[in-house]
Amino acid sequence: MHGPSLPSVLKSKPATHDTTTTPDQLTAGVARVTSPQETPIYICAFQDCNRLFPSRDRVMLHRKRDHNSEEDRDIITWNE
Repeated sequence: MHGPSLPSVLKSKPATHDTTTTPDQLTAGVARVTSPQETPIYICAFQDCNRLFPSRDRVMLHRKRDHNSEEDRDIITWNE
């Protein structure tokens, strides 16, 4: 594998309570297998950030705003 990779264990964060999902939604069973073309995933691996984004452009906006950086390395994706 080239470039950065996620550690086997990510840093923990407190969970938030889901106040919007209904019991009907839980039993609906809408999970399915997807592909990189259908579900783009880009992960900011800059300084162990590990936040997920739907496009490289969104990662770069995040980098500029939250990390004060325009570095385009350390992005993990299955789309390229």
